[in-house]
Amino acid sequence: MQNLFEQEILIEETYGAEENCSYVLDDESYGYMLENEYCSHATEDENCGYILENENEKTGDLTPVGEILAGFNFLGESPENNSLLRENFGTTNLTEPPEKTFSANVSQKTSGHSNNAADYMKDGVLHCGVCHKPKYVLHTLLGKERAFPIECDCMVAERKQEAEKRRKEEKLQKAEECRRHALPYEHMHRWDFAHDDGGSPKISFHVKQYALHFAEMKQRGEGLFLFGVSGTGKTYAAAQIVNALCDEGYRCLVTSFLDIINDLLSLNREKRQEYINAICCHDLVVFDNYGAEPSTYFSDMNVLEIVNICYERHVPMIVTTSLPPETLEQEKNVTRKSALTRLKDRCYCLTLANVKRKKQLEKERDARFRKLLGIEEKEKTS
Repeated sequence: MQNLFEQEILIEETYGAEENCSYVLDDESYGYMLENEYCSHATEDENCGYILENENEKTGDLTPVGEILAGFNFLGESPENNSLLRENFGTTNLTEPPEKTFSANVSQKTSGHSNNAADYMKDGVLHCGVCHKPKYVLHTLLGKERAFPIECDCMVAERKQEAEKRRKEEKLQKAEECRRHALPYEHMHRWDFAHDDGGSPKISFHVKQYALHFAEMKQRGEGLFLFGVSGTGKTYAAAQIVNALCDEGYRCLVTSFLDIINDLLSLNREKRQEYINAICCHDLVVFDNYGAEPSTYFSDMNVLEIVNICYERHVPMIVTTSLPPETLEQEKNVTRKSALTRLKDRCYCLTLANVKRKKQLEKERDARFRKLLGIEEKEKTS
């Protein structure tokens, strides 16, 4: 059904003058004038507007004409128009008094709201049996009484519920898209606060607070520098933050300088700069396992450039490293030391020292292997 249509009609019989008038109805135009029935010509856009008289004094409805007339062609009788009439109103003759079944069709076309068995007729108008508001209104157009669907309170509430449902679905879909872009491995999608393994409760609390106050952190470009030996949960904590921010629609990226350097080596000079700019345009960047990249001139200069761009653009960075802080402080390479200075200037340092978590994970892994390999059963039988 078209939202905008134009049709030439002859109004000689109605007004006694031979004049062709082009009617244009736009479903985005709202409001009508309650005056006599004649065609009003606009001076600016040269389109004709409807000036309608509301004869339904019983309901006193002032529904905007753009809403109640949107996409429906009243003018002229043709097979196409009759098909539209049947589709919208269940009849091709709107001059006859509306029956209850006809009214049901009208109200259903309004918002997809199914009719209630308690709906009733009052003063010739179908009313909702729940909110007791009319479901259509009668207007006079070009000398003929027409019925136009309107929304009762129940329909408005249902439409709002559907809109809220679509909004939540779109938010979930966007969150999943952000997650697929941000996290390199699918199993990291489950590393969130809702599925926290409880290995480092204090660190989990701190990183959760960071995620809750990320809007403020983002304005100042502030991040975290997570220290700790392998297995203490540094990457896990960073992924928890990323998953929480993806749920809010932030665009994040989890990568490492080692992967970045390897990618840059395969690109020419022009593509390298595009690649670096693409990294630094995110709302948050996680550089995992800092210090694992080779210390070469090419590597050090590109690491410094990426850190500088994020620093200047106020892009928050989360950096994880297995190197102790003392080792980083003793760095002699001037380029790497410059990058480290900038990182510490914008990132708050947290040390994950929960070695029990690492031992617990190792214990669970060993138990799983022993069970799968049948080592325990063999020892019992022997």
